[in-house]
Amino acid sequence: MQKNLVRKIIIIGSSFFFLGMTSFSGMTTTAISIQLSVTFESSLTAICGTSCDEKPDLIITGLGTVQADDFVHNRVYCVVKNIGSENANNFIDIKVQIKRVLFGVFPINKTLYHYFANRWDSGGLPPNSTMGVNFTMDYRLPAWGFFRIYCQVNPDKRIEESNYDNNFYTQDVFVLFGNWERAL
Repeated sequence: MQKNLVRKIIIIGSSFFFLGMTSFSGMTTTAISIQLSVTFESSLTAICGTSCDEKPDLIITGLGTVQADDFVHNRVYCVVKNIGSENANNFIDIKVQIKRVLFGVFPINKTLYHYFANRWDSGGLPPNSTMGVNFTMDYRLPAWGFFRIYCQVNPDKRIEESNYDNNFYTQDVFVLFGNWERAL
């Protein structure tokens, strides 16, 4: 609704402006119309923000570890953020693949580990909020080497988002002596 209202204002404002400027030469009218369109685009951004869609938009901002209940191992998780304008669904799904990278340069096209995890929160994920979604324990991961971690939030598109293109995250890590806490 807000987006359509802004478009109508732009069309009415542009029509009114051109009717008032018919006595000027074509060059002046073009220069003034360019300035007018920039002004109205700024108004559109000011009213709607970066997106006029009233939907959530999930991204992964990073990876992390948190101490597990046994005080010896760590849980490995993805940090998911809602940059949209609406609450996200109660279930946040992630898909994670871990692949080896030979000498830290050449990715090997074989998935070593594959995880699918979700987290349930009553009320969902509000706009501009983050949550961690655990996907494994560090002792289940390799103890040394170079790896590339591929993460995707909302892989099955269960949550209707304003932008699905920003749901991917990739991070290269080097692990030594199984210390995933330091690697991430």
